[in-house]
Amino acid sequence: MSDLQQNGSSTVATTFPLREAQTIQVRPRVNDANGHASKSTGKLQQKATDLLAAAQQFADEVAARPNGGEVAAPLADLQSMAELGLLVAPLPLAYGGLGLGTEAGGHLILLRILAAIGGADLVLGRLYEGHANGLILVATFGTPQQIATAAQDARNGLLFGVWNTGAKELLRLEGGPSDYIFRGVKNFASGAMFVKRPIVTAEREGLGWQMTIPRMESTKVAGSVQFDPGFWHPLGMEGSESYGVTFTGATVTTNDLIGKPGDFYREPLFRGGAIRFAAVHAGAVLRLHRMFAEWLEAGGRGGDPYQVARLGEVALGAQEAVLWIERAAAIAEDGLSLDADKLNCERMLECANMTRLAIERVATAMMQRVVAGVGAHGLLRPSRFERIVRDLTMYLRQPAPDQALADVGRASLRKTNLRSDGAGNGMWRGHRTEGSLPPAYFRQIYERSRDPWGFETSEYEAGKYAVTLESLPRERYETALEIGCSIGVLTKRLAPRCNSLLSLDVSERALAAARERCKGLSQVRFARMQVPHEMPEGLFDLIVVSEVAYYWQREDLERAASLLAERQAAGSHLVLVHFTAPVPDYPLTGDEVHDAWLARSEWVGVRQERRAGYRLDVLERRS
Repeated sequence: MSDLQQNGSSTVATTFPLREAQTIQVRPRVNDANGHASKSTGKLQQKATDLLAAAQQFADEVAARPNGGEVAAPLADLQSMAELGLLVAPLPLAYGGLGLGTEAGGHLILLRILAAIGGADLVLGRLYEGHANGLILVATFGTPQQIATAAQDARNGLLFGVWNTGAKELLRLEGGPSDYIFRGVKNFASGAMFVKRPIVTAEREGLGWQMTIPRMESTKVAGSVQFDPGFWHPLGMEGSESYGVTFTGATVTTNDLIGKPGDFYREPLFRGGAIRFAAVHAGAVLRLHRMFAEWLEAGGRGGDPYQVARLGEVALGAQEAVLWIERAAAIAEDGLSLDADKLNCERMLECANMTRLAIERVATAMMQRVVAGVGAHGLLRPSRFERIVRDLTMYLRQPAPDQALADVGRASLRKTNLRSDGAGNGMWRGHRTEGSLPPAYFRQIYERSRDPWGFETSEYEAGKYAVTLESLPRERYETALEIGCSIGVLTKRLAPRCNSLLSLDVSERALAAARERCKGLSQVRFARMQVPHEMPEGLFDLIVVSEVAYYWQREDLERAASLLAERQAAGSHLVLVHFTAPVPDYPLTGDEVHDAWLARSEWVGVRQERRAGYRLDVLERRS
């Protein structure tokens, strides 16, 4: 080992160098013209699978050791993990890693590796979780140069971490624009004495919380930082050495600032990342199951019906933990990135909340059952049960569990009337809903927000409205019908082009806001109707169906088209505008709506535009 630092009377290793032959540097090619993964991609996937197998073998070896009551950091094991390639594995592919947690397709293997390491030693699991979290933050918010530097540091065996927990004296960052100075303290700084690349959050006055990555061995940091081992007297997890750290006087430069103020708390990465510590907890659950089964067999207790029944309960809990982690990884593929759309972001946050809480409950019940089975001897060293129970009891104490539980409840209330995610139909059905969305769906949406889609403030919506109005073939229409007017933002802009405009919606709250917005426009009338089950009488030479028809099932869409065709004379216009991406809660996509309408014989398309996120079609009624 290198870069040694004296800590009291013991020598603490602070880097964990890789063996050169095992440094992972893979740059996969994209799929070939036929859509098949290239050989390079296949090799990459195989490397990730091989790494998981190596991590599991290493974990089994660590778990087989007697419990000696260790309280020091497992530095030798961290070096072994570096030699396996685990420190570089979370790096993006372009920087020589395997993209575990930073690239599509890498979430499940990362969670399984975290579970394997956690099942061997929860302290190791905590430290590796922090390392992965740190690299993920740099990869997400760092500049290309910062990511490249972090990649080289990881290849050199430097351990990353995340130190966010504040103390009474909050950590602040002062100065600038090139040099900044810290003032304040961080607590629960895991690996305080040997993590050389922690992500440290500090408040910048008037701007928010800024991520920094101080180089702990540099003279500008090491000369001022003070560690407080006296802060750390825990029930378990002693070896994580999560000391207090006083940073006052330490300095960093602009190059050490990661992202912008507030980035650390951006969703879904902030709360969504809870699935990673939950995976470490799940690993301990799986190890307890295995150990209890081995204990029963070794002691000849397999014929005891009560113990076997207890083992059955333990097995159910272990399987539940596995299912939660696998589901969390699947949701993370679409939801755990800054590019996630609103629906996938909400799913990710709900999934993370449910996963951490469910596994906490499974783990708590597991410990109770196993301890009841093995008795008081299981809580004495050198029993391995004692070590896991002690560490897991401490590690399960994660921030804001009550808030997470309340968030789960609020999410369930929001989804009561959804088909794809409703409380009565399971939580994560991937296919789109069957049946048109009912009025209660929209009632709940408008109860939560006056402007749930940001019609009043969104530049995207404003641009779409401008294109919609510009697309109208005539300057003015005698009679117009708008279906799904919401709070009347488009209605107000459409009104000057119409002598008479009837606007419909199913939500009385939305209509009240629309009436208020359009007061003084005498040519505008509003009515609450559920199209196609209700339909106004009369003829309309303009009908606007904007962002509403994908709420209908296909039968209702066809019925609406037939009824609207009866309400238009030859030469009248129908304008369709819809978001094109699929939404699981909606029965149809925007493209399906437009294509179905264009396939009908009553209209002919006269204009089509496809813009970022939406499609517009103008149809003319045939004679």
